[in-house]
Amino acid sequence: MLEYNGYSFRQSDGQLIFKKAGTDRIGLIIIMIISLLFTAMLFVIQWWAGIGALVIGFLVFRPLVKRIPGKLALALNPKNEEIELDNQSHTRNFHDIRGVYIHSKFVDEYSSAFKSTSEEHQITIGLEEKNGNQIALFKMISDHAKPSKEMNEVHSFLQNTIQKQ
Repeated sequence: MLEYNGYSFRQSDGQLIFKKAGTDRIGLIIIMIISLLFTAMLFVIQWWAGIGALVIGFLVFRPLVKRIPGKLALALNPKNEEIELDNQSHTRNFHDIRGVYIHSKFVDEYSSAFKSTSEEHQITIGLEEKNGNQIALFKMISDHAKPSKEMNEVHSFLQNTIQKQ
């Protein structure tokens, strides 16, 4: 389930490390560059066709860019009771975390013969600090509003690791 959503997991030196692959972002950037070159060619041929292509490109790529969850580098160190986000740029202690949350948000509706529903939901698993600040860790796509068994297992794993200490 994590791999399907672009995340990887490994354990090294007592640390539990989760990373988000950047392949979605790279592929989208390449397609946007190709579209921009096509739009520039249209500007040379007919300026009004270029403006039309620019508007259509904006309408197509805007929702796609909003759905990319971004980069994640999360390391849990149960021994030191620390959480490192983004390669040590944000280190937090387990005692500063109130809990682990899981939210479901309706994103879109579509038609597909391969899916069990016609809905798309974004399931977010994250940390809630004692000051009320929420830090989203995992953003995954689901056909159902209710998180899957695997998503609940990731949530329980994080919660047990952090609150056990």
